[in-house]
Amino acid sequence: MRFLTHGNKQKKSLLLIHGMANTSDLFDPILPYLKDYYVIVCELDGHSRMEQSVFISVSDAARKIEEYVKENLGGRLYGLLGFSLGGTIATELISRGNNAVGRTILDAAFTIRMGIMTYPFKLLFQGSIWCIKKDIPVPKALVESVMGKGNSSIVDTLFKGVSLKSVGNAALSCYTYTIKEGIRYYRNPIVFWHGENEPYPVKSARLLRRYLPQMKKRVYKGMGHGQMLHEHPKIYAKRLTAFMEDPL
Repeated sequence: MRFLTHGNKQKKSLLLIHGMANTSDLFDPILPYLKDYYVIVCELDGHSRMEQSVFISVSDAARKIEEYVKENLGGRLYGLLGFSLGGTIATELISRGNNAVGRTILDAAFTIRMGIMTYPFKLLFQGSIWCIKKDIPVPKALVESVMGKGNSSIVDTLFKGVSLKSVGNAALSCYTYTIKEGIRYYRNPIVFWHGENEPYPVKSARLLRRYLPQMKKRVYKGMGHGQMLHEHPKIYAKRLTAFMEDPL
């Protein structure tokens, strides 16, 4: 796992965690708008152009992030944002409570168990990555059925160097994830973002609200999974910083 840092360490810390089959590059377009923060971008195991590794599980990723934050940031984060799989990892982090996290954004976190659909979805994502590796177009209808109507361009954000084993492990860990009771002790500001056109995160938000009554929600009209981030980075960054600085 790699941690890429940007800015002055004396500023407020903000940790970003990308999604499945992305790399740290996913956040590059928003970095110019985050000059007021010390930004740490976590590049998950199995998702890097710079090192060979395999993604193991949500809990394994959370443990490694906790260790980094403890060793390099005194165990404290001003802000945390996780997208998709990264949102599930962020959920695990605040559930464990081993780092102090001031504010959290869960962007389309996946926290519902898929049951009998777990393995079909695992194979679906592995098959899509296999196609990308072979430069075979992934059918638009298939992409939009999962990622939201009008969101076929999200394929351009995926990393063809990710291994099928890492994708499989990430999918299994994500789609069988169980929210920990410890999340009830997280009392700090938290918001759940998702696109209007994506079917599954809305269910995750509903489930999380049972544990986190203070959690707010923001729905991006006409958007699919990650679409606001990869198509409108300036607006995305503006809303991110607005939440981080909201006096509430």
